Amino acid sequence: MNEPLAVEDDRQDWYFTFGCGQAHAGHYTVIFGTYEEARTVMNLRYNRVWCWQYASAEEAGVAKWDLKRLP
Repeated sequence: MNEPLAVEDDRQDWYFTFGCGQAHAGHYTVIFGTYEEARTVMNLRYNRVWCWQYASAEEAGVAKWDLKRLP
């Protein structure tokens, strides 16, 4: 059986992407923390104007979609 890539209470890097038509479309950012900690920081920074949260760059499609990292 496959193990999950991440457990929500694990502190790790989380990858966040932005949707088409949003100010940061085509970009991603990385925040370290638990699943919920990272979401809280992301919402404080971007006011919930983002798309998805992922446990890895591969899941987020960073290479596949040639996403650029925001500082």
